[in-house]
Amino acid sequence: MATAASCSYPTSESPYPGACFPLHPIAFVPLPNSVAVPIDVTFRIKFDDYPDPDTVRSDSLLLTSGYFWVPGSYGVDLIARTAVMTPIHPLVRGLGYSLHLRPALSSLAGCPGTSEDIEFITGQDVSGVSPPEIAKFETVQRIFSGHCGGGACHLSDDAEGGCLPAPAAGLSLCAAEAWDALVAVPSRQNSQLQLVQAGDSARSYLLRKLLPATSSGGPISGVYGQREPPGAPLPEDQLRAVAAWIDGGALR
Repeated sequence: MATAASCSYPTSESPYPGACFPLHPIAFVPLPNSVAVPIDVTFRIKFDDYPDPDTVRSDSLLLTSGYFWVPGSYGVDLIARTAVMTPIHPLVRGLGYSLHLRPALSSLAGCPGTSEDIEFITGQDVSGVSPPEIAKFETVQRIFSGHCGGGACHLSDDAEGGCLPAPAAGLSLCAAEAWDALVAVPSRQNSQLQLVQAGDSARSYLLRKLLPATSSGGPISGVYGQREPPGAPLPEDQLRAVAAWIDGGALR
């Protein structure tokens, strides 16, 4: 994605050069030593850098009660730099649990994390949180149309946002071609990732390409070429719309 200022092209520059700084947790949900935690709780650990979703799993984020391990599903909210764990069954009411964070949970830059052990006690109630609303592709297309045209980049800058015969990096984001160009298509810059992996925004190169290393900085680790679009990063509500569309199944 790009504006009229310039288009993005791969470079040999290595993101995050220099020392590898440990990944540190900076916020927990629920808070340590909480009581009356809902039995359908989703655990969220926010970090000071982007966690690697391939390292967020049962050996790096472990929930136990006494000697018993509690299985769950794992994910990453990259926009919030947050690892997420949801037990597969409601927890037992009025029981003590421990959440164990281990250094195997590392950053996208490959830097190891730290060890933390969080204790809490469940209550009697459920959270009552509704599932997120699934974003429509037309919302995402409006974001493309507003940021990715001009300068013969990914779609034309005319009123219709038409298709280009040779879009930048071979990626057409005009309305007629964008979905087919993104969903389940391997990235040219990182062949290990799809541009959009339906149901998993954290493993989708499109979202990583949009995220800044800092609030106004360049690309995050593992992304090549410049962060997109050039200039200021997309506002969080637009990043959230892209992520919600992907996590909701990347429907057409």
